[in-house]
Amino acid sequence: MSNSIFSFIIISYNRAEDTIDAIKNVLQLDEVQGWEKEIVVLNNGSTSDYSVLQNFIDDLSETDKQKIQYINHTENLGVAGGRNLCIQKSNGKYLLFLDDDAEIANKDVIAKVLHLYEKFQAQKLAIIGFLGQNPFTKKWDMPLKNPRLIEGKTEVFYNLFFGYGHVFPKSLIAETGYYQEDFFYGMEEYDLSYATVKAGYSILFTKEILAIHKQNPNGREPSDTTQARFFENKMIVVYKHLPMQYVVSHFIFWSAYFLYKTKGSIVLYFKTVKSMFCRFKQAKRVVIGERGMQYLHDVQARLWY
Repeated sequence: MSNSIFSFIIISYNRAEDTIDAIKNVLQLDEVQGWEKEIVVLNNGSTSDYSVLQNFIDDLSETDKQKIQYINHTENLGVAGGRNLCIQKSNGKYLLFLDDDAEIANKDVIAKVLHLYEKFQAQKLAIIGFLGQNPFTKKWDMPLKNPRLIEGKTEVFYNLFFGYGHVFPKSLIAETGYYQEDFFYGMEEYDLSYATVKAGYSILFTKEILAIHKQNPNGREPSDTTQARFFENKMIVVYKHLPMQYVVSHFIFWSAYFLYKTKGSIVLYFKTVKSMFCRFKQAKRVVIGERGMQYLHDVQARLWY
């Protein structure tokens, strides 16, 4: 693996035009001397026509075309599986993940990322999460459960990042393991976050890097299906990483939240719980240690629900 390659990873499902915009965005980002830009694009089993994306890549200059590794996969691997495939295919020291309906607002993002890793080397910085904004509603998006944590600051250590825009060194996966592929979609970032803290590393949220996130409804699942995935996957995450009192409190809260969001869908609830308990039997439960729990308390992580 070359130490001079900075990889951008875009997983696309039924958003060919948005993906073209995302690629254009990455191509126009500032270069950094000594670093080579790589763009890994995955068509994650889309059911819509992607010839427009292939034609766009074919029409690029040879210089730009050489930067792009396009993977046209016939099966939808989900977010977790898709990211794992792209991680394996990428060549970069750092991997910046960008949703297919998102763009980076900072042209100097590579320089900013490299600076943050140098600045927080002593804190064993592993993952950097970006600020998000919907360009239509102008609503800000950040993983902080308490936004006051970052008041008067540009960055803050935390226990979570959002998938629409984040970066970590490829070497991290050797210590945390890959994304859990049976998550398919939902809570995969929570799982990697806890695994990262468990491995002794830190996570940084910064307002200095902005991802413009369109939140295109194309390629998203029906609401009840999404809520079921969130509920089940969140419980698997907590079961794998946290002490049992948090598993119990999460189950109570998320049961109520699921029933509220699905308007009392009892049948789906019991189907989800049954699947969840079957997956508990397969999950590798290794509770986070004292040092990791201290980090979670220090960053004011929300642990009970």
